[in-house]
Amino acid sequence: MKKLATWALAFILLLSFAFPQGTASAQSYSLNWTIDDVEVKGNDQPFLSNDKVLLPIEKLFKEVGFKVSKDESGKVNVTNNHLTIDFDAAAGEIKVNGEKVNTEFPLTDQKDGNYISTEFLAQLEGFSAKVAADHQSVAIETNRVLDVPAFLEKAMDANLNSQSTNLTLDLEMSSSLLDEETMKMLMAIQSDDILDPFSSHSISTMSMTDSEGFAFEEVSETYITEDGFFQKMGDTWIKYDDEMAEFMQQITSAQEMLLPQLEELQQKFTTGINIYEYDDVYVMTQSLTTDELKEMLKEASSLFADLLPVMETEEVTVEVEATEAEEIEEVATENEVTEEAKEETVVEAVVDETTTEENTNEATEEEAVVDETTTEENTNETTEEEAVIDEVIFEEGDFDAIFESLGLKLEEFYFVSNYDKETLFPLDLSGNAHITMAMGEDSFSMKMIISGTFSNFNAVEEIKVPEEVIQNAITMEEYFEQLEAEFEAEFEYEVE
Repeated sequence: MKKLATWALAFILLLSFAFPQGTASAQSYSLNWTIDDVEVKGNDQPFLSNDKVLLPIEKLFKEVGFKVSKDESGKVNVTNNHLTIDFDAAAGEIKVNGEKVNTEFPLTDQKDGNYISTEFLAQLEGFSAKVAADHQSVAIETNRVLDVPAFLEKAMDANLNSQSTNLTLDLEMSSSLLDEETMKMLMAIQSDDILDPFSSHSISTMSMTDSEGFAFEEVSETYITEDGFFQKMGDTWIKYDDEMAEFMQQITSAQEMLLPQLEELQQKFTTGINIYEYDDVYVMTQSLTTDELKEMLKEASSLFADLLPVMETEEVTVEVEATEAEEIEEVATENEVTEEAKEETVVEAVVDETTTEENTNEATEEEAVVDETTTEENTNETTEEEAVIDEVIFEEGDFDAIFESLGLKLEEFYFVSNYDKETLFPLDLSGNAHITMAMGEDSFSMKMIISGTFSNFNAVEEIKVPEEVIQNAITMEEYFEQLEAEFEAEFEYEVE
């Protein structure tokens, strides 16, 4: 009986080897994959398991430009602000834009990551997945705009001459120089702007809080029109002189002149830009790394290379001429005084005293010449050093050395903008950025959260400065005199 059982077992094993090992349902191997016809490489690859093609969540959504974050519990969040998906392996659920979906999850946690099926991906807005007939590859298509530079050029050419802006900027800064104290600043800006002819009206509120709870708030209102540049400080309206108003206009003109070059710059650095097409909007996301920021600044410096060195050279030349003129005048004055002192000494003093005085004067003159020469040499050396520094920064653009010395790192940078699909006008903006610097033992950190909306496209009416503002505004000099008088009155009161 035992012998019969042994032969039966051997026969079963023999039959099992006679047939192909495993069926499609039992296979498990990696597949090649493409996203928008671009091959995706790396360790995390899709694989076939139980007749399903499984895709690595984090790698997939990073490749298509979504922001991917993972908390300590293992929950994964992916978003481009229009489409947000939460993967919770512990709870075994997925939420799409806050709504729980009826999908098995996780299908696997192979290779320390969670995977989803191509069937689930195809249900998401803006995605499709097609598995090859031989089950050797999978092609994923998205709703991304493939020609990013063309889209940016078209958006910049949109017929937009005026708009209203509501912007909030939340900053958090800390530094080892301040014993790691944290300072928070919140700035809210509301503005109406017309580009041609340029005019603007804005109201900004800035509030600051330090680590000890000290709070400060300041509200400012500004008009820039053909009537001039007016700003409200406290309860007082100030009108800046015509030079300042002209300067503000020049800044606007300079921005317009540089706009084509800035557009070209943005089109060169499109690696981190992804644009998604939905029914009524385009969603543009932009990420940036430290190396990309470095390269962008290098390229941007060339836009100013012909301007900044000239300005610096002119300033240095004026400084040198002024210094030389002052030194020549000082030398002439001192020589006259020295000669007069000699003559008086010869007439009034005895021979020995005269000799002593002359020796003293000679020594004094020599010391003065040495001091003046040294001063002149130091001034020239300083000027030359400043010129060299300017040349290095503005002409050579040695950003590698600058970044290395500052220890600057872009820890996080992710911004999202929505554009109206018909007009290509920007509808809103949101984003996060985190910058750190380390110089020796000193460190600095700044976190920024920005959000804003845009409206009233080409509907902002003519911006005029109220008549009462024009009549009551004082000059900057009068404003400072007013502050000085208030300070003196307060000081006298405290003394009494």
